[in-house]
Amino acid sequence: MGKFVYKNEESMNKIHAFYDKSLASLDVDYDDFYIQTSFGKTHIVVYGDKNKKPIFTLHGGNGINPLNMHLFLPLLKEYYFIAPDVIGMPGKSEPFRNLCPKKDDYGNWIFEILDELKIDNIMFVVSSYSSAMTLSLAKVYPEKISKAVLVAPSGIAHGALLPIMWNMSIPFIKYYFRPSKKSMDRIMNIMSSDNDDIWRDFFDLMMSRYKMEMRAPRFFKKNELIKFTAPVLIIAFDNDIFFPADVVLSKADKIFAGEVKKMKISGKHLPSPSVMADVCKAIVDFDND
Repeated sequence: MGKFVYKNEESMNKIHAFYDKSLASLDVDYDDFYIQTSFGKTHIVVYGDKNKKPIFTLHGGNGINPLNMHLFLPLLKEYYFIAPDVIGMPGKSEPFRNLCPKKDDYGNWIFEILDELKIDNIMFVVSSYSSAMTLSLAKVYPEKISKAVLVAPSGIAHGALLPIMWNMSIPFIKYYFRPSKKSMDRIMNIMSSDNDDIWRDFFDLMMSRYKMEMRAPRFFKKNELIKFTAPVLIIAFDNDIFFPADVVLSKADKIFAGEVKKMKISGKHLPSPSVMADVCKAIVDFDND
């Protein structure tokens, strides 16, 4: 077994209680169930009307499933979502860190899920760390992805490391040892355009109750993705400290073999609801193109 990702059992229960609360706050129909993979037990939530077109999604690094769905909620008008909790992150899947980002563990884990659910191929809509997870699948089982939408994506390029360390890592460390409104405000101001209480509450729990995944997502090269030719839409934000639009979009042409559409939008790593409404519209247009 890998590293237990919570401080203790009480911490796990508190984060699971927040998970349930944020899931209920979405006010949408859902089913959930578990499957067994070679990497451990995986919890899956299926959101929306199964008579609509399916989308496969994954939450970002150190995130949780319902908050990912919170971002893409407008898409439930036309789609339903299949959304696993990532093993070794603060959801309800195996609470041990069994997936290595430097290998293709994420791609193989996703393949096992799709295989178990008897899904031949499907459109992926992912953001942040889960973009690198999806690109791992694109490397090892490219036929499983019919289209891919990568929002604020990892796996392609990142921003300057010094500003990330100074503006994010130090406030996280300060908050970890001595929580304060000032440290939280600094984190929120860098991450998000909105001072959203649900994200503040989650960050507080994540930093106080959970052992964060500090290993960076890997970056992919063109020779690794040469067999992946499905259409790709990349949406990046100009003020994203982790994956800024100018850096990501300029590198994208160098690694994808197939058709790539690119969008640069004003926003931060956690975009506002109004920005996400534009993002979701762009996703629908891309799928219908």
